[in-house]
Amino acid sequence: MPDPEAKRDSSISVQIIVAVIGLVGVIATAVIGNWDKIFPQQGKTEPAVVKERPPRNGPKERPVHSRGRMVVRGTWMYDLDSGVEASAGAAGADFQWEQATDVKRYIAPLNGAVFFVVGIREFTSVTYTELEHFPYSSRKIDGSNLASNQIPRGTIVAYKTNEGRLGKFIVDEYGYNLTISWVTLE
Repeated sequence: MPDPEAKRDSSISVQIIVAVIGLVGVIATAVIGNWDKIFPQQGKTEPAVVKERPPRNGPKERPVHSRGRMVVRGTWMYDLDSGVEASAGAAGADFQWEQATDVKRYIAPLNGAVFFVVGIREFTSVTYTELEHFPYSSRKIDGSNLASNQIPRGTIVAYKTNEGRLGKFIVDEYGYNLTISWVTLE
């Protein structure tokens, strides 16, 4: 006749073994998931993630006047306040995508608008505070299809429109026609 006490001891042993296996699994998952924190690599640092947000008790984010994506056709003029193509001689035009020759191209400011080439950066990383302080200029920006091109794909250009609004655009596609994504703020 089997001993009931031995059967009970065997059942308890199985439960303990299952609990230990479960505990080992939880610990192993935690160690693997945090391996880089437990054993950081020497000399390798993670880049800091900086989120743009207004300071506490400070001014709120600037409202958007216009934004979008547009194709800037060669030789045409554009109004960045409204985000539209402007007709020749239009007072609202902020720049012309000038085509001097087959390869010589310029962003030519118009009607008092001014520009500054920020460079290649993350579009959202350019803040309103920076837009307020860039050294804007009314000089043409070289966009030639040459090594001197200041606005290759991925370049951000900051601007102050002829109506006084600040904004930025990024060159999404470069060529005889440009494709840009822009945002003009109030």
